[in-house]
Amino acid sequence: MPVLTAPPATARPAPVPTGGRGPVEQAVVAGALAAAGPETMVRTDVPQPDGSVRLYAAWTDRGGPLADRIDRIALARGLDAWSWIEILTHHQHTTHRGRIEVRTHPLRQILADVERGHRGNDEHRASLARMLADDAQQTGRPPLPAPGLPPWVGGPLLWHRCTGGDMVVERHWLAR
Repeated sequence: MPVLTAPPATARPAPVPTGGRGPVEQAVVAGALAAAGPETMVRTDVPQPDGSVRLYAAWTDRGGPLADRIDRIALARGLDAWSWIEILTHHQHTTHRGRIEVRTHPLRQILADVERGHRGNDEHRASLARMLADDAQQTGRPPLPAPGLPPWVGGPLLWHRCTGGDMVVERHWLAR
């Protein structure tokens, strides 16, 4: 029987610990995207050692263009960040991979809510505006203009506008 003197061409080198969390986080995000169906937003929340949370947002096949279409409709109807939160929460499936939380949101269902003008609960909207105003005061940032909420958060084009193209957002204020 012949003996292999070199690894086959398809062999990959064994993973080497780097001390960084990036490769593990990227592997979890890639796995979540692979498991989700088309036209889906996948949000992965990764707790960090300092208590913050790193949020990865990505869209599966055909999800990006559909999300951008949803955004155009939502912005034209004046939907705000609370509407975005409520609609996404209503249409989410949550799984956990250890301490990492993966939320998938089927975009066709979100589109249906946006097209019918779902605005979300007004009491909850007011509570979110008060919470954001309190946070701004505590951190010394200027408050948001009336009504005190950001506009619709949205899909890839809006995320790029808000994050400079980076689809990763770190939320340190969640650790309080």
